Amino acid sequence: MKKASNEKRIRINMTLEGEPALWLNEWKRRGLITSYTDAVIQAFRAFYEKITEQDLKSAQLKNLRRVEDEL
Repeated sequence: MKKASNEKRIRINMTLEGEPALWLNEWKRRGLITSYTDAVIQAFRAFYEKITEQDLKSAQLKNLRRVEDEL
């Protein structure tokens, strides 16, 4: 049975190599992450916040340009 595309659960199965793998090992050693799942969740949150901030700045710039055009 096929699940709906708006499912709130996604499985990610992957292998990291190189610097990202080193970062994760270091962060885990330092206690910054409790697990690799925790690291992925934190990364998605940070990325979401950055994208949201960029969207807000873009909207502010559009509004500023619209106001300047009206003057």
